[in-house]
Amino acid sequence: MAISIIHIVRNSLKFTSVNFLAAVIAMPVTMYVATILVPEEYGVFGFLGLWLTYAGLIGPGITIAGQTDIPVLLGRGKQHEALRIQNIAITSEMLYSIIPFIVILGASFFFSEPVLKFGLIIIAFSYAARKTVNYWSGMNLIREKFNIVAKGNLVTAIVPLVLIAASVYWIRVYALIIAPIAGAIALGIYYRRRGPIKFRFTFDKSETIRLVKVGVVLQSSAFMYWGFRLADRTIIAATLPLEQLGLYIFAMQFLMFILLLPEDFGSVLQPILWREAGKAKSIFEGFKDAKRIAVYMALGTAILIPIAQLGFYLVVNLITTQYIGSIAIFCILSYNLYLITIVSIPAKILKSSLVKRQHILLCFYALGLGLNIIFDFLVIKLGYGVVGVAWVTICTQGLVTFILYHCIKSYIFKDTREFLRFQVRIFFPFLITIPFYFFHNYLNLVTSSLWTFGGISLAAQVVLWSIVISIFYRDYLSINDIK
Repeated sequence: MAISIIHIVRNSLKFTSVNFLAAVIAMPVTMYVATILVPEEYGVFGFLGLWLTYAGLIGPGITIAGQTDIPVLLGRGKQHEALRIQNIAITSEMLYSIIPFIVILGASFFFSEPVLKFGLIIIAFSYAARKTVNYWSGMNLIREKFNIVAKGNLVTAIVPLVLIAASVYWIRVYALIIAPIAGAIALGIYYRRRGPIKFRFTFDKSETIRLVKVGVVLQSSAFMYWGFRLADRTIIAATLPLEQLGLYIFAMQFLMFILLLPEDFGSVLQPILWREAGKAKSIFEGFKDAKRIAVYMALGTAILIPIAQLGFYLVVNLITTQYIGSIAIFCILSYNLYLITIVSIPAKILKSSLVKRQHILLCFYALGLGLNIIFDFLVIKLGYGVVGVAWVTICTQGLVTFILYHCIKSYIFKDTREFLRFQVRIFFPFLITIPFYFFHNYLNLVTSSLWTFGGISLAAQVVLWSIVISIFYRDYLSINDIK
């Protein structure tokens, strides 16, 4: 049976509606925070955030390995075995998590500046709290309990925002790093009542070793992927003033808000795609719908890019004027809305328990990370600063995205010509978005009114996308095909 786009959209909209509500609250809170904190303080927040992110990425990947097995086992009706794998994976991962917690606490003693010293101590407890509740969130999601997870996301989104808004004026940057702990505690209480996963401490040495063998590669791929995405901020933090990091983090924060929409779709798609693939008689049949879904994702995120560029331009010029230097950064980084989203399709296929080619992800994310580091240092040395780093980020992400689609050719296509036509369909919308970068720069030079800028940009977007969709993607708008 074909995977229903409408079914995925209906469930992903549960997450998107929650994230939209959170974003409606988060946007004014973020702008309020930006009127209080200077870019240097935002840089401190970004620096501490990197510690938390990397701590979450370094590990044996046991729960990730378990989550690739569980949908296939559920699809085959093996409920008891799925529960056993879940409990073994969580137990082993919990024991490992003690190590990063101690490392972060120890690292705090090497910093003399109080905000960094106490900030790292807070980050250690934030890591422990988030890691624990993420087990419950992940297992509910992988079992397709989308209503429960969506409401949980609302809890973890709203609680920190309320705390930040209430306290940032008095404790400044500390509010941003304390708030996630409160969110994690509230989420833990919620899952205890609404999303129990029948967890019991279960240790099985042989099964843990098997999960580690798979998980290390998956976790390494995740580390390389996020290291690839975080290399820009890490290198800026190491080589440029905190003010520059603050501008970059501010632009990136808005990008992450917008990325929630396609990422929600991908989160819902993953367990469904793996479950249906587990039922299919062959890999070609199991992943046949991935081709069609990739086109929808490519077209949808390409349309988002110029809208996001326009929206950020208006927000910064009207409200957060001290971050005016982040506009150029955001306009470049906005192309990751497309590149990050569509690369999720080959990633889901390669790391599925049916294909088991996660080492390919590891290799090419490592390549992207290496190129990113080399060229980031180069553009900074040449004096291009954070804008140069943003261009490097987009170019290396584009290279990895293109390569990974070639890596899945043999799993979803039998004919080379069909694959070439598919590539044209998914990459053409991205090419359409590139002129908008230059068009918006031109409008900024020739128009003094923000509303004139916005009106001309929106009119151009509506006309261009109407022509493109009616000529090249008309067949994809059929309701029957979407169903």
